[in-house]
Amino acid sequence: MRKVGICLIFLCFTSVVTYGRDTTSTRKIGVSPEVLKKIGKAKDRLVLDFCFMNAVVKKDNGVTVPNDFKVSGFSRGINLYFMYDVILSKKVPYFSLAPGIGVGSENFYFKDYKLTWHYDSITRFVPLGDSISSKKSKLNMTYIDIPIEFRYRSKPSNKTGLSWKLAVGFKFGFLVGSKWKYKGEDPNKGTDGEQVSIKDIKVANMNKFRYGPYIRGGYGMFNLFAYYSLSNTFVANKGPKMNPIVFGLSINGL
Repeated sequence: MRKVGICLIFLCFTSVVTYGRDTTSTRKIGVSPEVLKKIGKAKDRLVLDFCFMNAVVKKDNGVTVPNDFKVSGFSRGINLYFMYDVILSKKVPYFSLAPGIGVGSENFYFKDYKLTWHYDSITRFVPLGDSISSKKSKLNMTYIDIPIEFRYRSKPSNKTGLSWKLAVGFKFGFLVGSKWKYKGEDPNKGTDGEQVSIKDIKVANMNKFRYGPYIRGGYGMFNLFAYYSLSNTFVANKGPKMNPIVFGLSINGL
């Protein structure tokens, strides 16, 4: 996983350096020839998001979610999107529309709970109890996402070629994989001290789709972003009501 992450970072940085901005459009708004030499000609973009995860979880008196259930503050994920930047007007090249496609991965950690669905028609978060010591318990989802966003970029600096940027968008995703991973004492046998590692794929009652708005803004290739899922992670009445909130650092060549 670390090797994959390093490769993604290298790919994104290479793309940003090589394909920085559209030369023709930049020349029209007064960027110096020295800066133009540093700016690429392609409009293609790679967007790499380092995500911190949280969620709005509706408590239902212990039916699917214990009253004290909390998602760990260290939950995290990663997105990699290929975007195509379409400038709306060559005379005023500050605004553009960018459709895209990519992959998003989310990891929600909840160390003191397990996820169960094999012996029930409903998926539930269940407390492990004080008698069981766990090292890790997490839910992972992987999506194919289709984002589209409206972008604004300010006039680039004559010295650096960098701009202030803002993007407002909406994305639609399709679930392609889910799993629950656990490490610690056997959650089904109590306090015998036996350490186990469990990877249970295809979590039941997951919503096949996700969708929601997002916003991203910053200077140069470093930006901050936030996304809220309007869709529930699980199928209604078949699992917890859980709407992810995602925010973090975005590296891109918008």
